[in-house]
Amino acid sequence: MLNAATPLLCVANIEQSTGFYQCFGFALVARTRDDARGEIVWAMLANSEAKPGRDPIRLMLAAHGGVSHEERKMRPSFSAMVWYLECDDVPALFARLGNGGYAPEPIEMLEDGSLQFFVRDPDGYEIAVTGGGTVPD
Repeated sequence: MLNAATPLLCVANIEQSTGFYQCFGFALVARTRDDARGEIVWAMLANSEAKPGRDPIRLMLAAHGGVSHEERKMRPSFSAMVWYLECDDVPALFARLGNGGYAPEPIEMLEDGSLQFFVRDPDGYEIAVTGGGTVPD
């Protein structure tokens, strides 16, 4: 049976995307450089804020040669994806992203009392953040 899942996102700029995902608590744990150009072409990130006893959440980033999200949507293989991430303090993560200049959508309270907001990464991937916390007045 499955015991882990690691998404691979094709991105225009791995260093820019790494900066975005650091707001979520991810840290760079491995990378591969193109020997000819010296550019990072692949990176593995892991959640540095993982709770003790839990496996870290991992994310891989791969350079896609500058293909934009709009160009990617035109490909026959395109599949829209929303990555749902759960966290203990939705308002704190919302503030961290806002302070980083990433403009998350407003926090909403769901029917079950949990909180949720959406944000797009630098390549246009949609991320839903859901979980607990208290929204400040």
